[in-house]
Amino acid sequence: MPSVFANLGHLNLSRDPSVNQRRAQRDLVDMVSHITAQGRTHGARIINISALGLMCRTDAPLDIGQRVTVWLPVVKDHAAEVRWAEDGRIGMEFVQTIEPRIYDAMLSLIPPRQTAW
Repeated sequence: MPSVFANLGHLNLSRDPSVNQRRAQRDLVDMVSHITAQGRTHGARIINISALGLMCRTDAPLDIGQRVTVWLPVVKDHAAEVRWAEDGRIGMEFVQTIEPRIYDAMLSLIPPRQTAW
């Protein structure tokens, strides 16, 4: 017998396009940094991060697929590729995964975010 209740599973999906495609849990952070793209440096506020990538807010005119570097504590300028961009938010995947012990050292220097978006 079919259910009288509608399938509401889609309501649990985030509107953030990166959330449902992540391969690793992200840590909520609040850090001012910078992105270098095509020889120009742009300010950025990192919102969440993992050993595989990050999401930040920036006014930088970045294109999907563009290679950039992002400054991170301990790691310094780390290569990444822009995976998505929407309303001033940019999702990046690191070209090389940050090793666990280096990631932990880096994360210990980044202020945590108190609330999600």
